[in-house]
Amino acid sequence: MTKYQPLKKGTVLALSGGVDHLHVICNDPVHYPIDGCDCVLAVNISSVKHGVPHDSTCILQIGDHPFIRHDSYVVYERAVIWKVINVDKKVSEGSIKPQPANIPDEIFKRILDGFDISDDVEPKVRRFWKAHC
Repeated sequence: MTKYQPLKKGTVLALSGGVDHLHVICNDPVHYPIDGCDCVLAVNISSVKHGVPHDSTCILQIGDHPFIRHDSYVVYERAVIWKVINVDKKVSEGSIKPQPANIPDEIFKRILDGFDISDDVEPKVRRFWKAHC
């Protein structure tokens, strides 16, 4: 039985590229037959850096979430399907840190809409998103 339950619109900090990045949970846990367990889709948020290419599908700004302190973008190419049991384990270990603030509805809708727009979404992730988000 899990202690931490990732839920739709929830946010966590998790390592990506050696640095904690905000991740948005895109759905409530669902049974995912491919992994044989409950899973969620999570997408990474990263700061826009001048001169560095980035996916401009969904840009977030200061105020869209308390953790966002610079213009940021949704990194659709790094969206991942997380096993809920592994998320709970990583929360217990401290490598995933739940955040108190959820993503507001209008921002969440823009993030989800981006899965249909971005060319960087992996096919497996796109199939999961269409079926469960």
